[in-house]
Amino acid sequence: MTNEWSEAPGPDEMRYEHWRDVPYAGDASDPLQTLWLSCPRQATDFATVVWFHGGGLVSGGRECPPVLYNGNVAVVEARYRLSPAVKAPAYQEDAAAAVAWVFKHITEYGGDPGKIIIGGMSAGAYLAAIVGMDPTWLAPHGVYPTALAGLLLVSGQMTTHFQVKEDLAYPGHRYQPIVNELAPLSHLSPELPPILLVTGDPTLDIPARPAENAFMAASLKAMGHPHIECHHLSGHDHRGAFRSCDALVERFLGELLDLGQRPSDIPRPPAHGRRMGTRRP
Repeated sequence: MTNEWSEAPGPDEMRYEHWRDVPYAGDASDPLQTLWLSCPRQATDFATVVWFHGGGLVSGGRECPPVLYNGNVAVVEARYRLSPAVKAPAYQEDAAAAVAWVFKHITEYGGDPGKIIIGGMSAGAYLAAIVGMDPTWLAPHGVYPTALAGLLLVSGQMTTHFQVKEDLAYPGHRYQPIVNELAPLSHLSPELPPILLVTGDPTLDIPARPAENAFMAASLKAMGHPHIECHHLSGHDHRGAFRSCDALVERFLGELLDLGQRPSDIPRPPAHGRRMGTRRP
């Protein structure tokens, strides 16, 4: 299946400057290896949220919690290659490359590389979790999960993702959990950044999804992680969790931005991509 990506302009042109189709991979050969960047006008040293869409690693389009476009933070909506055109670990590699691009480039747009938060919905939450918890993916880019300001994970799979298991021909039932190096649950540490977990109702979301997230939260708390939250939204199914997460996301972001994350000393390479609006000096 293909990635259906809206060509509509980014939201609120008066409050944001937009750059779209920005390549984040070295060779820039695939249009799916691009991102949309929206930066708040008249702002500096702002935080940035990198968001990955859902779709089971086989499809997807723009889907970002509306609350992120509050005029206070930059938003990066990252595309990534999909099955069956590619197989694991291409998805994880693309997600890591997109996050690394933001670390290396956001200062040019006025952002603070010490305030980068990554998140996603469903398959996108899986990608944000594995990239934000396992240093294997970001390390080749000279970035490490401890540099992240936080993780926003909405109904993500914390065991090895269904599509990854299929790609790698793992035997067993679709719902037989595998917790190996490709599972976020294999990379728990009290040193991880603050984490918000949101799922739907345990009786309505994807089977076992709320339980996986609850198990991860309980394990991290037992390990001494200082800032882990897990919320199950009563009466909401998988998609409903995404549509109803704004209040939790807004509060979590507010708490993170009060933590005074230290800016990183990142050089300012040139920007690339198709611009919408006037670039800041």
